[in-house]
Amino acid sequence: MAYVSDDNLEVCGKEITLIARTNTAVAAAANGNLEEGFCFNKDAGMLQCPAGELSTRVEKRTAKNGNTYLRYIFSKVTCRKCPQREKCRVGRSNAKTRSYSITQASEKNLERLKFEESEYFQERMKIRHRIEEKNGELKEAHGLRKADSRGLFAMHLQMYFTAFTANVKRIVRLEELAME
Repeated sequence: MAYVSDDNLEVCGKEITLIARTNTAVAAAANGNLEEGFCFNKDAGMLQCPAGELSTRVEKRTAKNGNTYLRYIFSKVTCRKCPQREKCRVGRSNAKTRSYSITQASEKNLERLKFEESEYFQERMKIRHRIEEKNGELKEAHGLRKADSRGLFAMHLQMYFTAFTANVKRIVRLEELAME
């Protein structure tokens, strides 16, 4: 579910509570999760690769979407000679520079992740799961993947009749269970 973005959060504002999970990359950045083998060397203030080599420099950059990230650059010569080159994400790269980027979570993202840990959010996500399941059934089993006719009115009619059909099927199924 890729519904949580800065744009969607801004549109929702304070009146609407968006019940959807944050992008896993944003969550990983907020928690400081790195790929296996990579770790941050606090003494040097640099990133350390699985082979134990430190990055040579770090650049703070801003992406097109406004997020800031740290780009750790490793020595090309060292990466070429590394025995773990094929396993390492940085060493395998054929780019001009060997780099590893870490997105920095904004204050808004940290606030959002804190909300996602709340009991209210967890309960609402259980409900959302059932809704997504029903939408998937309507799409896959009842033909709502593609509109049969043109125009918004025709699409609305198709949606209403499809939902009605799915509900009638459910009622029949429940009645059969009650008779047993």
